[in-house]
Amino acid sequence: MRYFMIFLLLLSGCAGQTVDRPAVTTGAPVVYIHPMVPAAAELSRTSVAVPPFVVPNGMDVSQGEKVAALFRDVLLGKQAFQTVKLVERHYGSLAEATTIAGEAGTDLVLAGRIKYLLSGTRVGGARVELSVRVIDVKTGDTVWYIEQAMDQQMDYPDVSLAHRLGSVFSTPPVRAPEGPPVVANMLVRIAVDMADVMAGDRFVAKM
Repeated sequence: MRYFMIFLLLLSGCAGQTVDRPAVTTGAPVVYIHPMVPAAAELSRTSVAVPPFVVPNGMDVSQGEKVAALFRDVLLGKQAFQTVKLVERHYGSLAEATTIAGEAGTDLVLAGRIKYLLSGTRVGGARVELSVRVIDVKTGDTVWYIEQAMDQQMDYPDVSLAHRLGSVFSTPPVRAPEGPPVVANMLVRIAVDMADVMAGDRFVAKM
């Protein structure tokens, strides 16, 4: 549970502090493919392999490994599946991901993708977008396909003449502590939201 605990500490680190940073716009998980209700209940008793998330070109592949570890810990905590195995092998196609899960001895594979990840600046602009596809190893069918995105608003400084003149005669404000990294918070929230969907706690279907 080490990655999950680290991310939770980051998430809770701003408690009791006033953090001077733009707010995050929470995007709900959007479900494009999902199992029927009886089948969804059966999935909670299955096993799933979680290989490293696929990352965009130019991004360090270790980021995909960290996100996969986070999802492993969250899925275990939410008891979305009976067994969750983290595997270290990267894959290039969904067929390869399914083969890796079969060799790991699991019923399913969670093939995740980091579609977009931007840290932003001190005035905001961070964005995270993920997708996960849960595939049945035996049939190759997709049983879950979920996407979710989160954005941080931009908070541009006031550069008007009136503000600049006023600041000359006022005491410079003390900037609040930065708090935990915004992207880390976003990743935790997305992992928890998606795990809730797969555990049956929340459901937002795309018609």
